[in-house]
Amino acid sequence: MNVKFDQVRAKQQLLYVSISLSTVLACMAYTAHGHSWVKIGKLSESLIIPILLVGELLKIFLTNYFNKNDKEIVPQKQKRKSSLPSAGNVFKGIFIQSVCTMLYAFTCVILGAPVVGSYEETFVLSIVLTLLTVTPTVLLLGASGALQAVFCEKSDLLTKTEDIALDLNKHHAAGAILGAWAGSIVAPLDWDRDWQAYPIPNVMGAVFGYGMANIYMCSKVLFKTGKVFITKKRS
Repeated sequence: MNVKFDQVRAKQQLLYVSISLSTVLACMAYTAHGHSWVKIGKLSESLIIPILLVGELLKIFLTNYFNKNDKEIVPQKQKRKSSLPSAGNVFKGIFIQSVCTMLYAFTCVILGAPVVGSYEETFVLSIVLTLLTVTPTVLLLGASGALQAVFCEKSDLLTKTEDIALDLNKHHAAGAILGAWAGSIVAPLDWDRDWQAYPIPNVMGAVFGYGMANIYMCSKVLFKTGKVFITKKRS
């Protein structure tokens, strides 16, 4: 039995996941160095947000590289779409991410985040969630493409490279949201630890959940690769 295996797809997935895991490790190393986790809720002092942003930009560069080497026939509309974004599209992307940040902040408050005295902490958590769930798709497809990917069917104009990245983004977003929610479990525990202070467990939970989603996707690709290798070796 012939097992279908796309070597280019697997290569892109592994490189994409490698960048994501490197970003997670960088965040973990930063927080572990000199008890930097106490600064996580401070927008001007924490490096978590810049680290995550750099990681997303690197993944976009990787996607663009594979797009250039994509051997599939790309429609003319797709070629026009791949040009530099206009000022209007940039504004739309910023607007969408700002709205999502406010929605995340509102959701955090509804779910029990402190309303008084923790505005900055909630804002930081909301930005982190936006960077891990919304920003990757906005950077990949633009504002209109991101909205279409969320609320409509998948666009026919997506290249194979963009389709792969979008699928990975969906898993990463789910992992980040679940991780942020799971991080709330340690907050009420009577351990009297400084890392239990809001929003440290939620931010690190989002990063950890994001990392677990990457590990899952990496394991899935490696399992499929190993299965193909064993099948070919036996045949």
